[in-house]
Amino acid sequence: MGFCYQKNLSNPTMPVDEAQFWALVRAKQWNENIDKYRETHDASLKRKLPAFIFQSTFDETASKSGKMGAWRKQAATRLTGLVVMDIDHVENPQEIYDSWVKVHDLKELGILLIYITPSGHGLKIVFKADAAKGNLIDNQHAMAKVLGVVVDESCKDASRMSFICKESDILYIDNELFTYENKEFAEKFTEQYREGHSQATDTQETVPQCSTSGAQRGQSPSAMTYHGVPYSKIVEAWLGGEEPGQGDRHRTSLILADHLRYITDNDPQLIEQILRETPFVKEIIDERNEDISATVKSAQGYEFLKGIPKRMQAALEAAGASTNQATLPAREGLGEVSRVISIDQRLWEWGKEIEALSEDFPILKDICKGLKRNQYPAALFVAGGLMMTLMTRCTYRFYHRPEELRRLNSSTLIIGDPASGKSFATRLYRILSAPIIEADKVGKDAINAYRDQIRTKGANKEKPQKPKVVIRVHPARTSNAQFIQDMVNAVEEVDGEKMQLHMLTFDTELDNTICVQKGGSWIDKQSLELKAFHNEEDGQAYSNNDSILQDFYVTWNYIYTGTPLALKKKINEHNFGSGLATRLTCIPLPPTNFQMLSREVTLDYDADKRLKEWAYKLDKMKGLLSLDKIVDELFGWTERRMADAYENESKAEEMLLKRCAYHGLNFSAPFIVMRHWDKIHQDGNYFCGEFETDDVDWRLAELIVNIQYVCQRHFFGALAEHYFDNLEKEASVNVNRRQKTYEAFNRLPEEFTVADVIRCFNLGSEGSARIKVSRLLKDNLVTKAGDSRRNHETTIYKKTGNTMQ
Repeated sequence: MGFCYQKNLSNPTMPVDEAQFWALVRAKQWNENIDKYRETHDASLKRKLPAFIFQSTFDETASKSGKMGAWRKQAATRLTGLVVMDIDHVENPQEIYDSWVKVHDLKELGILLIYITPSGHGLKIVFKADAAKGNLIDNQHAMAKVLGVVVDESCKDASRMSFICKESDILYIDNELFTYENKEFAEKFTEQYREGHSQATDTQETVPQCSTSGAQRGQSPSAMTYHGVPYSKIVEAWLGGEEPGQGDRHRTSLILADHLRYITDNDPQLIEQILRETPFVKEIIDERNEDISATVKSAQGYEFLKGIPKRMQAALEAAGASTNQATLPAREGLGEVSRVISIDQRLWEWGKEIEALSEDFPILKDICKGLKRNQYPAALFVAGGLMMTLMTRCTYRFYHRPEELRRLNSSTLIIGDPASGKSFATRLYRILSAPIIEADKVGKDAINAYRDQIRTKGANKEKPQKPKVVIRVHPARTSNAQFIQDMVNAVEEVDGEKMQLHMLTFDTELDNTICVQKGGSWIDKQSLELKAFHNEEDGQAYSNNDSILQDFYVTWNYIYTGTPLALKKKINEHNFGSGLATRLTCIPLPPTNFQMLSREVTLDYDADKRLKEWAYKLDKMKGLLSLDKIVDELFGWTERRMADAYENESKAEEMLLKRCAYHGLNFSAPFIVMRHWDKIHQDGNYFCGEFETDDVDWRLAELIVNIQYVCQRHFFGALAEHYFDNLEKEASVNVNRRQKTYEAFNRLPEEFTVADVIRCFNLGSEGSARIKVSRLLKDNLVTKAGDSRRNHETTIYKKTGNTMQ
């Protein structure tokens, strides 16, 4: 029977024989593409490669344009009896393969082909199906268990394609690959795959109706019901009779998967089955083998809130499935999260998660020493801000403009009532900033000695030259000239490149900082606060002798503690549009509620000692951080919530969301580095090294980005909504005002007099009308047509036909 291949996504599939197979894997063009892809990681190069489809061939069907061919459609599947297993993210594929052949006879296992994937970090295993073990994914799991690996679930669809490899990347091949077929397997499972059932066989059996959805897995969605109405009919109503077009289908499927959670008992298998039977989703499965299980998984990451989304409620009513349960309050706007779960309750929950993570990140125990659980989030962010400042010589690449090297930036505010226990921040600052303060002492001593010399030198004696020193820690009361000069001076050569180190400001009274801002010592630092988040370029060109003419990048991390009133002075309705709010990491510190902290009977010096030891290690870190996987996860996290903002049509939600991922990465980076310290090595005076992040690291980053997003909405949600409401109102007023002018001009007859202008524009005097006519003449909207026959002193005007702008 054999298998097939697809030259590209625009072509139908074609059969592959042995000669064609070798021609493809030996082709110079494709070999060069693979080499270039490994070098550049440009995914577009991989997408241009031909692909094998081992698990299925396809009946001839019509494409969307009506062209007949063996298109790669799940509904046209003919199973071959071959199974493909994908092993991703393998550091050394050859070593993995060698370990298999040491203990297994590959032929006995039924393996016919093993090759290294185009990325160079994956393996494809093609083997014979066993109907007794189940369908394709069942067989994959069985083989994975034998080989001791984890299978990639994305290969469960029969139409799954596998990009070709180079001949040199083929580790094992059995010529039976080109002639093998398994009719028993094909007869048993082909029809199920044509109907869209790719999941493991133990999930396809019919189950009793569930109390909420009344749905039955294993049946077609047209037969499954919610309150007696088929899901297919509800989805049709949800779409409103319109199919999403090219470019909108994935996003629409993501939103639909989210909304289906509310009427399916949040059952991912059922949601996937419904999606697979939805026409526009079928299209993207057929066209590009869309990974629907990944879509459902993404939607599962959305926050599950109290109310059914408005769009789904409307669909239920239109489909006749509206019930008392279905008419729960619709999910709306940014305030909903706060209404469902209070911020105080969330602080306790986050504290519990931080406590659980401290088993993998032991430093968290020392950071949170002596605090209540609901104060742990504030301690985590203060420590994170200080530790990323220690790691100022480190960089990373982000999904937005990945060509740029990013720095670890902190703009942190801890907000709590007076006497709510903010002193923990001072403890962390004193310990964790010790390496920077110690290094600054040399510079401060030199400057003080210089100033002493200036004061003692006589008028006619030669003045000493001011030393160029590095001072990075600055109190709130620092002049602009001094701050900028020190920031420009704080340059160090790292791996042959000059790098501007971060300044650090810590203050326990945000109110004090705001008061200082009103005077000359802090003037313009509000601009620096804004530009610090993305290390934007700034400059100065003052005439005084102390201000050097120069351009510079703003590298400044600041951490303040303060009260809610102080925060309102800093971020309010008048200045919200500046963008500072989304750059700030604002974490609430809960009220003490008349409870005292537990009395420390014994002093724990070891915790402080461990923190200081880590501070000195992190202060010597340098280089590009291996955080690509965390960046990928943050991209998915943002994409899921952006789809929610799109569904809510909330510009406010979108605005508060956009920068959250940066916070998630910046604050998790030091903790991830410490967890993988065994991979870090010493390079001269510095530490550096590559490491592989994992799910535990992502759990911390995910917790941090979730905290940031919720706190953004808690502190700034109402301001954001008010900001966009005002913009819309202002735009509406302008449109309305302009509309009156258009309507008045349209009311004028084609030929008119000043009296007509008074009437149509509702003006109070002839003078006002003549001014209006003068403007119309200058804009070439009207022209003089001559004198009136009734009265030779009355001028007649005529419209030119031009459109009023």
